Amino acid sequence: MQLPKVILNKILEWVLYSNLFIALCAAALVWETEILLGISAGVDAISTLVFFATLFLYGGHRMLSLQRIPDSNRNHQLKWSKKYQFAIFILTLLGGGMVASAVFHLNSFSSFLLLIPMGIISILYELPFIRFKGKYKRLRDIGIFKIAWITIVWSSITVLLPAFQYGEQVNGLEVITVFLMRAALIFSLGLSFDLRDVQYDEGSDLKTIPILYGRGKTIRLIIWSLVFYFIIAAIQFSTFQHFDFGKLASAAVTAMLAYRLIVAATVIDDWYYYPLFVDGIMILNFLLLQLDK
Repeated sequence: MQLPKVILNKILEWVLYSNLFIALCAAALVWETEILLGISAGVDAISTLVFFATLFLYGGHRMLSLQRIPDSNRNHQLKWSKKYQFAIFILTLLGGGMVASAVFHLNSFSSFLLLIPMGIISILYELPFIRFKGKYKRLRDIGIFKIAWITIVWSSITVLLPAFQYGEQVNGLEVITVFLMRAALIFSLGLSFDLRDVQYDEGSDLKTIPILYGRGKTIRLIIWSLVFYFIIAAIQFSTFQHFDFGKLASAAVTAMLAYRLIVAATVIDDWYYYPLFVDGIMILNFLLLQLDK
């Protein structure tokens, strides 16, 4: 009975810790946007670009973490990454090469303009370049703005990039509502990871929302974010899609499951739980919309 469990754990570690799963989550958000905007693209230049850019950035950040964090302070994920750092390195190179190739398949100049600031923020997120009180800090070290960077980049890349690529009017209300939905979802997921990382962030003197306001207020903020997500979804699916009950139901299921999974995550001490179930909400959302097509 132990052998299947060991094999399953090994598979989960490779899927989750190699960054392949989070890259698939990012691509799923692009596909979700394309469904919501009425675009039938499937596996296209944008989803390919976003998948491999995520693989490249997360791999690069992981390798920087291995250099910065001593062995004694490494968590389960970093210990695994240290053991298989050559594989992480190869996947990071693959991601970078595929991004360079996919960029040439973009057909909108606005897409290039969007990629520049989002790429800079993503790279500088883990690079210490800001000198403050004699120390160099990363973008993620600027206290409460940590979650803001994540929300802005993920929402912009997975909503505005496909909108630019396929000629949607980015200032149109339909795109704005999809952007607000995405931002609310990403914000709530980001808060859940900040809750998980409270002990680490306190040791790094990083003032995140859970550290500043406590667990209870943070969970209430997550609830209000998911309520906002559902309200915007109701506007989206009743105004622009002639009251699509199936899509509205999928948004309701996503919001309720996200709440249950996030709250459960705050009391579950399992390194597989967060990347698999909390991040997996992004894939779940896409799959629910696929069922409604």
